[in-house]
Amino acid sequence: MTDQGLFIDGSWSDRAERTPQYDTWTREQIGTVAVGTAADTTKAVDAAYRAMRTPWPVHARAEALRRAAGLVAERAESLAQLITAEVGKPITAARGEVARAVETLHWSAEEAKRLPGERVPLDAVASGEGTFAFTQPVAKGVVAAITPFNFPINLLLHKLGPALAAGCAVVVKPSDHAPLTAGLMVGIFEEAGVPAGWLNLVTGPPQEIVGALQADDRVAVVTFTGSGRVGWALKAQAPRKDYVLELGSNTAMVVAADADIARAARAAADASFVYAGQACVSLQRLYVDRAVAEEFVAALTDIVRTMPVGDPRLESTVVGPLISDDATKRLESWIDSAKQSGARILTGGAVTDGLLPPTILTDVPADHPLVCEEAFGPVLSVLTVDGLADAIAQVNAADYALNTSIYTSDIATAMKYANEAEAGTVLINMPPSYRADHMPYGGVKGSGQGREGVRYAIADLVREKLLVLHA
Repeated sequence: MTDQGLFIDGSWSDRAERTPQYDTWTREQIGTVAVGTAADTTKAVDAAYRAMRTPWPVHARAEALRRAAGLVAERAESLAQLITAEVGKPITAARGEVARAVETLHWSAEEAKRLPGERVPLDAVASGEGTFAFTQPVAKGVVAAITPFNFPINLLLHKLGPALAAGCAVVVKPSDHAPLTAGLMVGIFEEAGVPAGWLNLVTGPPQEIVGALQADDRVAVVTFTGSGRVGWALKAQAPRKDYVLELGSNTAMVVAADADIARAARAAADASFVYAGQACVSLQRLYVDRAVAEEFVAALTDIVRTMPVGDPRLESTVVGPLISDDATKRLESWIDSAKQSGARILTGGAVTDGLLPPTILTDVPADHPLVCEEAFGPVLSVLTVDGLADAIAQVNAADYALNTSIYTSDIATAMKYANEAEAGTVLINMPPSYRADHMPYGGVKGSGQGREGVRYAIADLVREKLLVLHA
């Protein structure tokens, strides 16, 4: 059992009030977490702001990130086991997350040494003769990193890695569902040699802690992954700050009449139900050309019915528990509501022993929450369309636009979809849940603003200072 404190200005400290943490599957207590306050948050910002007054050289930042990558690799299994306990992620998926986290840290170390600047030819105008000008990237300031539960290590590192690479000190507020994982990672950064103040961790009531971060003008950038409701509210509260907002989605995929049905069905099953659909890019809306709908649905349901469900510690498990009973009850009510509105359940749909199995519905009304809001669970709506134009119109009707994909054997169809689909990323003959950790990643419309993917995240954390010299 772990009893975790706050980490402020290079040291751990306890608090009288503590919150218990429980295993998502067994419900056994696995630790306790200190309950921080607004005053603790201000102390953390004090430390971060003070740390940035003393330069931390690029080579030292890169070396600390490399050492952290090595420590994560050495402790991969214990990290994966903690992820599984804390958020119920199946152990094979948890190991995959840790492996990706190592890559994210290596990318961050490399990009720390590639911060761009460029010469500006001021002598292109007469008044600039005899001058030499260039831009220099400068860290914007203290970063508040507000992280989600579903990828408690890798999404944390997609905020910490780029921030430290860019020369920004950080205050982390982790999800209440995954504070122990965040604390373990902060301990790794401490061991890797990150100087005092450059990384701080405050756990406790989200409204109080985030409110203190929002109210503090020394926090220059807020990087947040979570719901659209919370993300846009944060921006409205303190509009002068800069924001990287990775928000929700109800991810769409299109299966054209000429698609490889078996390949598309396998991709759809994995994209929808791995880790119980608890990813921003988990497939939720599947638009199938009417000409192949019957064949495709049969292939898809055959795959989904055999997906292993249950204990996330078993190597074979693909679909484990949702993060909370409230999340399960919400989806259960949405499924019941869809049935009452005329939808048909093809597989799943009933909660058994507190676990919602992979669920496929069809004939779901276009205005139902399962289609137009974010489900964030193992529920897929399969909808028929009449041709590509109809598919594009329905895909674009959503307020969300993160990733989307199409399966087709025709390059013209693929390019038309790529050009007209509204999304941050369009994938061709690939699942919409795909993400590589160095690629630009982020949405448009209600899905957020800014980009992750280490180099692209750094661009949102630095500003260009122009230096002009006259001979």
